[in-house]
Amino acid sequence: MGVRSAALVLVLAACGCAKSGTIAAEPARLKVITSPPNASVYVDGHYFGRATVLTAEPKALVPGIHLMTIQAEDHFPHDMELDLPPGETTITITLRPIPP
Repeated sequence: MGVRSAALVLVLAACGCAKSGTIAAEPARLKVITSPPNASVYVDGHYFGRATVLTAEPKALVPGIHLMTIQAEDHFPHDMELDLPPGETTITITLRPIPP
């Protein structure tokens, strides 16, 4: 192996180490508190979890804009657009009951 080949191997190895050592961005964590507490939470059209679970254990998402829908039996659903920053965000929602 020549000097050029050895230098190329060292440069490629250094690039690989630098890339694997980069720090990942902090995720957004969504804590949802609802009334009624058993509401289902959907984010970007996918089931995200029960509010009772998300209250106790906020779930990670990529920071940025997301569409959240909260639904519960005998209540009107609630849609909202969220722009989640890194770190924990708490959303508190009271759903309106559907009249009898």
